[in-house]
Amino acid sequence: MRETVVQGVGMTPFGRFEDVSLKDLSARAINAAFEDAGVGWNDVQAVFFGNVAAGVMYGQHSIRGETVTHHMGAPALPVTNVENACASGANAFHLGWSAVAGGQYDTVLVVGAEKLYSSDKQKSFSAFMGGMDVDYMDIGEGAGVSRSPFIDRYAKVADLLLNERGLTPEAFAQVASKAHYNGSLNPLAQRRTPMSPEEILASRSVLGPLTVLMCSPVGDGAAAAIISAPTSPGGVRIRASQMRSLSADSTGPSDSHEYSAAAAWEQAGLGPEDMDFAELHDATTPGEIVSWVESGLCRPGDEMKWVETGHTTLKGDLPVNPSGGLVAKGHPIGATGVAQVYEAVTQLRGLAGARQVAGARRAFVQCGGGLIKGTTAVSAAHVLEI
Repeated sequence: MRETVVQGVGMTPFGRFEDVSLKDLSARAINAAFEDAGVGWNDVQAVFFGNVAAGVMYGQHSIRGETVTHHMGAPALPVTNVENACASGANAFHLGWSAVAGGQYDTVLVVGAEKLYSSDKQKSFSAFMGGMDVDYMDIGEGAGVSRSPFIDRYAKVADLLLNERGLTPEAFAQVASKAHYNGSLNPLAQRRTPMSPEEILASRSVLGPLTVLMCSPVGDGAAAAIISAPTSPGGVRIRASQMRSLSADSTGPSDSHEYSAAAAWEQAGLGPEDMDFAELHDATTPGEIVSWVESGLCRPGDEMKWVETGHTTLKGDLPVNPSGGLVAKGHPIGATGVAQVYEAVTQLRGLAGARQVAGARRAFVQCGGGLIKGTTAVSAAHVLEI
């Protein structure tokens, strides 16, 4: 496999944009990535387009990426549409890396885009339902009607952390407060208001110990990345890109995360101790905390100590989700995996402004998606280096 780099990135603000089409959101992110990389459509040899909900939200199935490239006046290019739950954008990035690293193409465009918000909440909840194995829908009353069905899974994760790992609701609120603070420093984040742990605990209850400010908001957005063989300075090296699905003999809540992380560490020839920061999947605050361990970054049992010492804050030993994460930055599900890469590249270039991680040289990025029997169905992990 040859060396590959992220040559450029682009991203829209995340938020609620009912009057902006998926095509236009995608085009904004793509044009920003083109400008950043100094390339155009004539330099791109293939497109990998991640999206989940266009079919459910407004009936656009099958050729989602092609409608965007045609809308933008692109030449005849191979377009691969990727739908893999919340990991769709991360999956598209992995495929783009594979195509360049394997020598099939020299330059590819990766896009993650989503129009998920609607005043008709049932549309959004229906899109989430599609990310679950229909034969094992273990959800409670109200799931898919008044809340995302994935909240039920995260409430169980929260119970595990409370009952077996020594965490407290106050600890959840502290980690969520970190996310909202980081989001307040990110001009592209959906939530940009700092929130104290007390405000987070006092916000509307969703299910069990989860409050609304511990959960990612529903929204829209797009992100794009140009992956290429190194041809000029300024590229961020992709040291590893791996994907894994749920093991048939799973015993943990998210072994796909464990497997993708282990494979990425092996491919990179690096370990958690070599990372300067991480962008992790945190559809809820307990989801972030459990991902510390699943990714290999945190030893089991050390979670509460990490909270108490501020280990994952911007000035901590290992900042996690300097972007604000899904809880504050937002979670337009098809866009999330590429947006994580956008943040990692921005940090590694030293361009993150007030949320900059000092001396950042290496980043771990992980995004999961879907549920089978209450366990994450698929996970992608990348290691990036400046």
